[in-house]
Amino acid sequence: MKKVMVSLLLMCVMACCFTACKGADSEQTNANKEEDKAPGYKELTDPRGKTLESTATGESEPQIVDTLYETHDVVVADIIPTEMGYAVDPTGMTDSTAGIQAALDDCATNGGGTVFLPAGNYAISETIRMPAFVTLRGDYNDPDEEGFDGNYGTIISVWMESEDFDCEGAFLLGESGGVIGMTVYYPLQTIECIMPYPYTFYLSGGDDGYSLPTVSNVTIINGYRGIGTNYYLSHDRLQVSNVKGTFLYRGLDLNNAADLDVVQKFTASNKYWKEAAAECMNATQGDLLDAYTKKNTTAIECGDVEWDSICDILIEDCAMGVHVMEGVRADFAGFFYDMTIRNCAQGMVVDSMDERWGLAVAKSHIEGGIINRSKGVIKLCDVEVDGEIESTDATKIMIDDEADLSNLIVDYNASYKKPAERLLVADIPDGLFTDAGPELQKALDEMATQGGGVVYVPGSVYRFRSPVTVPAGVELRGTSPVATRDSITQCNGTLFLCYYGDDDTSDVDDQAFITLAGENAGVNGIRIAYPENHPKNENINTTYTIRGTASGVYVVNSEIIGSAYGVDVTECDNHYLDSITTSCYYNTYRLGGENGVISRCNNNINVLQRTSGPEMKGWVNGEEMSWAYKELTRETCNFIIVENATNQMVYATFAYGTSNCLTNINSQNTRCINFGNDSIGNTAAQFVIDGGSVIAVNPQRCRGYSYDLIKGDMALYNRTTINEAGEKTVIKSE
Repeated sequence: MKKVMVSLLLMCVMACCFTACKGADSEQTNANKEEDKAPGYKELTDPRGKTLESTATGESEPQIVDTLYETHDVVVADIIPTEMGYAVDPTGMTDSTAGIQAALDDCATNGGGTVFLPAGNYAISETIRMPAFVTLRGDYNDPDEEGFDGNYGTIISVWMESEDFDCEGAFLLGESGGVIGMTVYYPLQTIECIMPYPYTFYLSGGDDGYSLPTVSNVTIINGYRGIGTNYYLSHDRLQVSNVKGTFLYRGLDLNNAADLDVVQKFTASNKYWKEAAAECMNATQGDLLDAYTKKNTTAIECGDVEWDSICDILIEDCAMGVHVMEGVRADFAGFFYDMTIRNCAQGMVVDSMDERWGLAVAKSHIEGGIINRSKGVIKLCDVEVDGEIESTDATKIMIDDEADLSNLIVDYNASYKKPAERLLVADIPDGLFTDAGPELQKALDEMATQGGGVVYVPGSVYRFRSPVTVPAGVELRGTSPVATRDSITQCNGTLFLCYYGDDDTSDVDDQAFITLAGENAGVNGIRIAYPENHPKNENINTTYTIRGTASGVYVVNSEIIGSAYGVDVTECDNHYLDSITTSCYYNTYRLGGENGVISRCNNNINVLQRTSGPEMKGWVNGEEMSWAYKELTRETCNFIIVENATNQMVYATFAYGTSNCLTNINSQNTRCINFGNDSIGNTAAQFVIDGGSVIAVNPQRCRGYSYDLIKGDMALYNRTTINEAGEKTVIKSE
């Protein structure tokens, strides 16, 4: 069983500290010898017990935020607490817990969206509980960016009592929402007297916190536990992106993931506390910190996770870089890419894994060696290991040291062209009886006449019987700035019910429901469902839901439910598809052009069942869902078709219950990294190559077989396949 408390040795070391530290004010907490304190040490004012009165009306007022620091997207805020009368204090001198929570709850009541905290210091003393379909966003200044000036933007100072539990601490995450752009600091924490805390960010799992939360662009200055998931209740699709910090016990704890967590750009380093520079922070002595973390910190711990993609990782100065442990429901099945572990006592220790699969690591550097105590196979491809590689069975380590993946580069900062910072809040009819298409088209056309910008559709349910066209430079935006999907327990956010293009005369080549008709046109943060297209209908044909016709088009943070065809960008150079959830019957993505990217996308027939919107709640029951993937999509759905493309990137993308997973037709240099499928057809190939070239690293497969090479070139590295863990790299040409 997983240990809830820290080790006995660490508890004994802490015991002498608790009397003086736990629950003490800042003066008592920092009452250490002056010579023990880092240069520049300052006393911090304790804000607990001091609060402001609220004058907020509780209404949402969507507006563009002019951030101090650059963002890849236009920041649209529904509530800005500092400007709308909430009891928040950006000076950190009074407790902002109640004010932040009230703003989040009001945003949820109003249909979901974003609560924005401008640059400043916000003190909290209790857990902030994130409602579903709501995102808390700050103004983020990345300390690793060139020219960082010591100003962190939005800071959360956590004045919570010390507790040693694997549970929620500062933030309890909610479904289809998250936290973006924050720097978190614990004022009561000192290196002279380490105190335990629960997780800074925690996903509880179960009905109240099951699916698709996001933590992105976050720095944790001196966290004890960083990001954690419930060991006993399952979740799916946690997204962690550009999270960094100094961690005193554990950085990232992944447990009980039923589907595809994606971790990218995660850093565990002591530099963040050593170099703490804000007025509300105290830097610490580096030698004491290094000595402590090299004895006590595990950067990443993984239990029972399925299909998890863990990429672009930097770990340094820890006792253990990565620990893979026994899970409560299953065992580890995932893959690592672009991982650097250095200056750690132990690099990677694997105590348990799903031995049917194996564990894949590619294009990485690991100091401190690798220990495999499990019965499964560790597969290493282009991995430099400094230290011993130990295994209880020599056959449980497979090394491909001839592969050179140095030129196979994932751009983890890839994005779309940011639209102009203009906002039009669409005044369109919501509800189940009026077609919102004509009024939405007027708003999109109006924005085009202004030179482009964002057309924002507030959180509600909208009915469409006619298609819409998004002009060049215009973004059709819903409430979610992060990945979103329907929930079985609640409906919020921007939901389009599509009754267009699914009748008996619909054809795949007809006009799509949404056409991205000009350069850099996009869709962001919208869920689209087809209530009349139940999988057992006699005719489930539809048009494509979204089709692009120009370069630079994009679809992000969106969902498609019950369409025959998903997204078609075959004529679009530089297309960008990210964080899309789908359940499509015939084809999900059709890709073409040059230099396109698809990342963090998931097609799973269970999306049909996990809905709660109008006309969709209980739409597909469990028996029908099982039939749909076994008898329908496993025979009919070609997940990704890459046709006449050049340099297509497919990254951290997954399909459940489709036929072929990727069909490559006359496309050159298609690259697939951490690409998986579960339960494809028994007689189906994961890859079909009919001209051109495909390179795949860490492909993971259940059922079917690995490839059909009709003609062209193929290189598949580090394959992991259920019950075929010994599959080797294959390089072939026809």
